[in-house]
Amino acid sequence: MKKDFMSFYNTVLKSLILPIGDRFFGGTYLKHLKSWQKLDTKSEFELKEIQQQNLKEILLYAKTHVPYYKNISTDSLSDFPILTKSILRDLKTDLISSEFDITTLDKHHSSGSSGVQSFTYMTKDHTFYLRALQTHWWQWSGYKMGDNLLQFGISQKRSFLKKLKDIFYRCTYVKAFGLSEEELKLTLLKVSKKKRLFIAGYPSVINQLAKASIDSGITPNVIGVICFGDKLFDSYKATIRQAFGNNINLVDTYGCAEGLLMACKSDLDFYYVMSPHVYLELVDDAGNPVEDGEMGHVLVTCLTNKAMPLIRYKLGDLAIKLPKEKHPKNQLLNYPLLQKVVGRETDVIKTTKGITLNIHSFTGVLEYYQAIKQYKIIQNDLESITIVYIVDTKYEFDNVILNDIKSKLDILTNHCLTIVFKEVNKISPTKSGKPQIIESNLKPS
Repeated sequence: MKKDFMSFYNTVLKSLILPIGDRFFGGTYLKHLKSWQKLDTKSEFELKEIQQQNLKEILLYAKTHVPYYKNISTDSLSDFPILTKSILRDLKTDLISSEFDITTLDKHHSSGSSGVQSFTYMTKDHTFYLRALQTHWWQWSGYKMGDNLLQFGISQKRSFLKKLKDIFYRCTYVKAFGLSEEELKLTLLKVSKKKRLFIAGYPSVINQLAKASIDSGITPNVIGVICFGDKLFDSYKATIRQAFGNNINLVDTYGCAEGLLMACKSDLDFYYVMSPHVYLELVDDAGNPVEDGEMGHVLVTCLTNKAMPLIRYKLGDLAIKLPKEKHPKNQLLNYPLLQKVVGRETDVIKTTKGITLNIHSFTGVLEYYQAIKQYKIIQNDLESITIVYIVDTKYEFDNVILNDIKSKLDILTNHCLTIVFKEVNKISPTKSGKPQIIESNLKPS
């Protein structure tokens, strides 16, 4: 009976509720979702043709309508300058198309996980485009709209639209940071009786949930897990499968908060690159292309956001493209493949009360203070952390900001950490060249 109800609800949501919602809110979500379903059926040649056409159009559009690119005289992508987070932050108005008014665009915060914050802008239509692509990835895990969903996120103040989404999508929304062992257990109990449950969120948090499940013996009926936001390490995979079953569909995604959903795993242990949406380059330290199979810095060009075209945007990530001769013969989809997204073990902050804070615990707070340009959290003992920061002189800054940040972090940690702030002029990156937001000097337990 429950299975019949779920099938009926899935149909009603897709055929009635979502079309009404699209019409009421002026959205194009379903249109883009259907478009991605069609793209999945395209051949390798067709997908390459679509990408090349989209790339040609966005480069021409940028030269014609975007002030930052007005002096570019060629049609070659390599002649466009590399776009850094600092440029994106400091020259944002020059990166907006002359055909759009910035005050009418949706503003997206970067996650700030590299320690340097930036902002991107897009039309409402493009926001719906990204939501559709995200849902499409979730469907690769077997998820159907209307299935029970446990989602971890940093947007604790749910807007009216997001609250409606939670209701109609049967979504249990839980904070993704500062969860104690007791809170994780309560979350497991809350979803333990739900049938056909999918979990979506940061791998580091889902890993903590899986550990809590193993320790408590509370095992929900998990069908699939969708990971985004940070790196899904092999140790996380093992723990998640131990907790929820070896046969669950485990989907790993690669994107960023600037409005780029770049790649996703499905039937292979490689990432399918969403080539109609992005064009990826991998380059060495001097900006020269590296061979497939070699590690390089990721430069991404967004092919679908004309309001603020991001061309050759340097994310601060390292990745490896899969050489053509190593492509599996029977892959399910025909998108290009990334062999690996290179990352480091996500550092965490630990406390005496058993509360663990990951990168997003801090980005979820500090990303809203534009006066702080860059920051790093250092932990030398369980009782305290030091937040070193660089002030952006273009914005007003005083101790009220630091006190506000401290108050919010105190709530997350139940006041069990001494928080010290230290202003600096420079925060050095790691040896790889990528900024490190958390430096934990605790001895391994």
